[in-house]
Amino acid sequence: MFRHEADTAPLPPSLPLAPALRHVVGTSAVVKICNTTLVWWRGLAHYWLRGGLYEDFPLHTGEDEASIESRVYVRSIALAMAMWSLPHYRNGTFREDMEKNLRNVAVPGTGIPLSVFCRGKLRFYFAVLVLAPLACLFAAAFVPDAVRDESAKTKGKASGIAARFEELLLHPKDWFTLWRINCVLASYNALVTKSDDFKMEDKWTFLQDAEKKGIPVSPTLDFPAIVVKDRNEEGGMGLHFYANAKHNGRWIIQKVLHNAPFIADMLPANAPLSTIRIVTASAIGLPGSSGSSGADTVSASVDSIEPLSAVLRLGREGALTDHDAILFDADLATGTIREGTINKQWYKLGLENVTLSLPALTHPPAGPQRFTSHPDSGVSVTGKRIPDMSGICDLVKRAHFECCPTVPLCGWDVSLSDEGTVLLEVNLSCNFFQATIDRDRYFRFVDKHFTALERNTPILA
Repeated sequence: MFRHEADTAPLPPSLPLAPALRHVVGTSAVVKICNTTLVWWRGLAHYWLRGGLYEDFPLHTGEDEASIESRVYVRSIALAMAMWSLPHYRNGTFREDMEKNLRNVAVPGTGIPLSVFCRGKLRFYFAVLVLAPLACLFAAAFVPDAVRDESAKTKGKASGIAARFEELLLHPKDWFTLWRINCVLASYNALVTKSDDFKMEDKWTFLQDAEKKGIPVSPTLDFPAIVVKDRNEEGGMGLHFYANAKHNGRWIIQKVLHNAPFIADMLPANAPLSTIRIVTASAIGLPGSSGSSGADTVSASVDSIEPLSAVLRLGREGALTDHDAILFDADLATGTIREGTINKQWYKLGLENVTLSLPALTHPPAGPQRFTSHPDSGVSVTGKRIPDMSGICDLVKRAHFECCPTVPLCGWDVSLSDEGTVLLEVNLSCNFFQATIDRDRYFRFVDKHFTALERNTPILA
């Protein structure tokens, strides 16, 4: 599947082997691991050293699912450097946006914010070319979930480690990778098409536009400004003034929404407003398609928008928002809630979160922790059905089509609230939040966009 001329060749004498690695996994597995690393370097060299095109990518040229995944993933990494100093639709340059949005994310067990590697090109190259293979090797060799058969002999384990290393390095399946691909796709599309639809990233612009089009969104309060006072501070202290965005100020002032009974009944008493994240996809903005780059979209329709995933984010006890939540996967067709997971381990920063303890790194040892009930309320969640899931999907499809049809992927935060079903905001560099997705369909969608966008932007070749 990922074979090229080096895959079956003897290990080059110039490539040193660590005796400890050979002892752990065996010579044949070491050869495979080294050759996989060479594939990784060769793929990136195609863009960074040769200025190669996506359509001419020399590796993973097949149309099977794994080949397309790997081809898209390598291109997404290479594009980060191609767009490094170019304008970004929300934050100065792509580098600035990347640094800003990775400042609270760390590879579990390291405590180091990933934004550290976005502060200079040499750091980024080092992270991608050196640290990424080393991290994948560590995970493949030592994380229990990486070795499928714990009772296998050393030879069997070695083969599993080498195969797992290839998967982690060339076509990883974690939520973070998909999020970064989505961010690259949004940035690339905005840069090439220059579509005004990307203005919807601004929360106030979206709320205004949606209200004009009759799309239900969280209501805003209509007065020029508010003042917030501390009940005990005196002498002019403890005063905070907020000018309303509705009157040319900076702040969006809204009443606090509360969860509808269906959501509230699954939560502890002091949990935050909890939302459903639905990601929708649109090919309307594909260069060369009807309606791209802000052109007339009459020939397209709301049925051009396709929901890809749904996650019910049930907030934790005492949390201010549902960014701290149990992420319950949901079926788009029926609204049936599946098992829940967490990704909080990716947000543990600082020296106190650095661990060399394998149990701490890999707990629970069988893989990601699963939930069928909310751990803070004890209420069973899995198996319940989100009411009117088809109506919710119709709402986000309509919002995508009417507000930002040329944006390829949109993440909608849907609230089942005491004000009814409303949209809180739209995220254009969106996160699936560990939802179940049709990976083959998703990667073919991104692959098609990368191909079409490249034909319209030789500067990023």
